[in-house]
Amino acid sequence: MIVEYTKEIKKTIAKLTDKIAKKRLNLLIEKLEKADNLKEINNVESLANHPFIYRIRTGNYRLIVKYYDGALTILLLEYAKRNEKTYKNYN
Repeated sequence: MIVEYTKEIKKTIAKLTDKIAKKRLNLLIEKLEKADNLKEINNVESLANHPFIYRIRTGNYRLIVKYYDGALTILLLEYAKRNEKTYKNYN
């Protein structure tokens, strides 16, 4: 599948100091690039009221992604405490 990144994501991943988390993220991104669709990836959940937005859990981090027409765009890397308002602003 085609994986695209926002500028913010590239910067955020580069700034990670936790080596284990960085390794997990890189492995997840490799899996995403090799996968044909999101069903092949573990820990993927769609966000309610957002038809093309998903979150993928890896350790304490969540990748927020948009999957549409076979292309996947990584929008956000989230680590903070999450609640019902965390994922509200994604369309």
